[in-house]
Amino acid sequence: MTRLGKLPARYSFFLNPYPDLRFTSCPQCGAKMRQRKLALVIHVEPHYFIALNKTCKYCPHCDLLLAHKDILEDLLARMFAERAPEIIGNDYLVVGTMDRSDWQEGLHAGVPLADMLRSLHDFKRVVTFKPAPAWGPENITRQRT
Repeated sequence: MTRLGKLPARYSFFLNPYPDLRFTSCPQCGAKMRQRKLALVIHVEPHYFIALNKTCKYCPHCDLLLAHKDILEDLLARMFAERAPEIIGNDYLVVGTMDRSDWQEGLHAGVPLADMLRSLHDFKRVVTFKPAPAWGPENITRQRT
């Protein structure tokens, strides 16, 4: 696997594509999910790299980080609405995380891509889960519309 970041890899990552499923229990081990706020590093086609401070679900037992795709896409659309509206809807990839101190430093001065990659923790692996009939109310919370 090709790594972009220069720092050690962290977390297994799951981008939850199911807008009506909000995991309260880990889809991998069943433990209660916690929350972790961190900077997600995202590549948006054709050439944008951004670090987005985001609260994600986290299972400390499995070291699994979970972000909800619909929420992430809404944040990206709002962020680019004025800056670069032509890229809204473009393909993107969540490539890893950045330490909070590095993210805060970039807020004030902006960060060249080479510096961002020096501060990047790639994901150890990216995982997917498919809803199963066994996933009952004890494992998920359905979002109300």
